[in-house]
Amino acid sequence: MKNFLILICFFLVKDLYQQNNHKITLQPCLKPFYHGVASGDPMPNRVIIWTRVTPDTNQINQSILVDWKIATDTGMVNVINQGTLLTDSTKDFTVKVDATGLNPNTFYFYEFKANGKYSPRGRTKTTPVGAVDSLRFALVSCANFEAGLFNSYASLLARQDFDAVIALGDYIYEYNSGGYAPNTIVNRQWAPTNEILSIADYRMRYSSYRLDLDLQRLHQQFPFIIVYDDHEFANDSWMNGAQNHQANEGPWNARKQNAKEAFFEWLPIRKTGTIDPYQIYRTIKYGNLMDLIMLDTRIVGRDLQAGTSGATVTSPTRQLMGTTQFNWWKNKMDSSTAQWKVLGQQVMMAPLQVFGNGFNGDQWDGYPAERDRIYNHVLTNNISNMVVITGDIHSSWANDLPTASYNSSTGGGSAGVEFVTPSVTSPGLSIPLGASAIMAANGHIKYTNLTAHGYVIMDINQNRTQADWYHLTTVDNPSTAYTYATSFKVNNYQRNLNPVASASLPRQSIYYINAPLCPRPPLITVLNDMYKESVFLSVYPNPTMDYVTLQFNNSTNGKVNISVCDIAGKIVYNYSEIIEQGINKHYINSMPFNKGIYFIKIETLGNSETIKFVKQ
Repeated sequence: MKNFLILICFFLVKDLYQQNNHKITLQPCLKPFYHGVASGDPMPNRVIIWTRVTPDTNQINQSILVDWKIATDTGMVNVINQGTLLTDSTKDFTVKVDATGLNPNTFYFYEFKANGKYSPRGRTKTTPVGAVDSLRFALVSCANFEAGLFNSYASLLARQDFDAVIALGDYIYEYNSGGYAPNTIVNRQWAPTNEILSIADYRMRYSSYRLDLDLQRLHQQFPFIIVYDDHEFANDSWMNGAQNHQANEGPWNARKQNAKEAFFEWLPIRKTGTIDPYQIYRTIKYGNLMDLIMLDTRIVGRDLQAGTSGATVTSPTRQLMGTTQFNWWKNKMDSSTAQWKVLGQQVMMAPLQVFGNGFNGDQWDGYPAERDRIYNHVLTNNISNMVVITGDIHSSWANDLPTASYNSSTGGGSAGVEFVTPSVTSPGLSIPLGASAIMAANGHIKYTNLTAHGYVIMDINQNRTQADWYHLTTVDNPSTAYTYATSFKVNNYQRNLNPVASASLPRQSIYYINAPLCPRPPLITVLNDMYKESVFLSVYPNPTMDYVTLQFNNSTNGKVNISVCDIAGKIVYNYSEIIEQGINKHYINSMPFNKGIYFIKIETLGNSETIKFVKQ
C-alpha cells in the first residue's frame, strides 16, 4: 500500500497515556499476562482462546504450566471446560486453546492461570445454528502503531453493539521506526526499531502492538476473525517476494515463514490447513443467514504485481488466489446454503480508474482475469447475495462490482457489492481531484472518503445487508468520539447498492455483561511483587552473533543501569541513563564479546533482574 499512498486492581489502573507522551506502560495487576487475553474463530461448539505468559527471568529456557477454563459466568463458577498445557520459548510463551463442548449462540467467559496468578477474564461468543434473524460485525484494517492512537478500537469497545470483529489485514506493519508515516504529535515507537525480518523481530512487533490497551481490551471483550495482508509480511508482498524485501535481507521464503509463524502464535486464529498449517482461507458459518468466507488474496497464490495494463496483466492465466484456493472458493460458494455469502479479503475488488487508467496494480485491477472468473462463476451459477468486505486502501468505499454490461444508473450488470473499511491509523489516499472526480469517472463507486480513519459496522438481516461508515474525530489524542458518515445497503436477491438515510440499529440481545478488566484479586497477595520496577519482556536474538536487543518495562522515571557480565563474573558492558516510564528498548553490541554465556542485569531504584544469553 505504501507505494501509492501519498491492585493492584482495587486501586485505579494507571492511565495508559501520559501528557504529551503516549508511551505504553505495563499494567502491574496483569502480571504475568501483560498482553491480555483474546478469542477468535468462533464456531457453534468451540472457540479459540489465547494469552501470553511473560516468563520470569529464570523461566526463559523452561516450560511454563498454564491452566485454562471457560465458564458461563464472570465468577468462573459454572465451568464448561478446562485443562492444562505447557508453553515455552518455541512458541514465544503464547498459549492458544481450542475450547470445545460449548453451546451455540452463547456468551462465555474464560481465563488462564500461570505462576500462581490469574489472567484477566475474557468474554467471547459462539456462532448460532439454524434460523438467524440478524448479525452485526465491526470491520477494521490497517493499524499503523506509529501513525496514531488506536481510537478506532477504543470507540468500538465503547459501542459494544456487534457480535464480532472482522480484521481485514495490516494488523501490524513491518517498517523500521519512523519508516512509514510517523505521527509526531503522538510520538509512538514500535519495537523493534529496525525493519522486522527474523522470527524474533516479528514476535517483538506483535508484542509491542498487543501492549496497546485499546487493542488489548477490544480483544478481551469480542472474538476476532482475522486475515493477514501484506504488512504482516512486507509491503506489496506476493507469493515469491515483496516490494519491501531486498536480496540482502535474506531468503524471502524464510521471512515469509517467520511472519506466518508469528501471526499464528500471537493471534487467535484456528489452524485449518491439512497441507499448509498456516492456511488462512476458511469459512465461519453463522447459521442459515451468513457464510463468512475468508480469503488469502495476498500470499498463497498471487502472481507478481505488474501494473494495470499490458500483456502480463491481461493474461487469462494470471492469478491472485491460486488454483487450489480458487477451487476451494468455488466449492464453498456452490455448496453454501446460507442466505448471504460474505467474502472477507484484503484488496479492493472493484475497478478504480484515474484519468482512464487503473490506479493500483496491487488490487484486483492488476488481476482482471481472476476477477472475471469470480464474477462469471457467481452469475453463471446464479449464486445470489455475494458481499465483499475489504481493507488495505486506508479509505472508505461503497462499490458495485461491475461486469461488462454494468449500468451505473440502474445497477444492472453488477455481480455483487463491496464495502471497504477505512484505516485505524494509516494515512489515506492522495488522488488527483479527490472523491467527487473519482465517483464521476467510476460510476460503480457510490461513495468514497479518501482521508478519514475509522471503521464500518456491517448489519445483516433477512431483508438486506447494510454497511455504516463511522469516522474518528482524531487519532492524535485519546478519544472514542466519531462522526456518522453514510450508509449503503444491498437488498436480498439484488446485486447493487442503494443509499440509506440512517445507520442501522442493533438488536437488544447483542448487549451483554463485560468481562472485568483486571484479574480476580485473591491471587494477588504481594504488593511489592506487583510493582516490581523492571520487567524483561524479551531479549533477542538469543543466541546472538552480533547484537542483543532488550525490551523491558520501567514503572517510573529514573536511573536505569544495564550491565553484562561473563560466566566468571567479569563485567564486559555497563550503561547508565535516566529512562522514562514505560516500555523501553536498549541495544547491546556483543561483537566484541568472546563466545560463551553472559548475563544481562538491569538495576532500577534498588531492584534488579538478571537474564542469560549466549554469544555464538
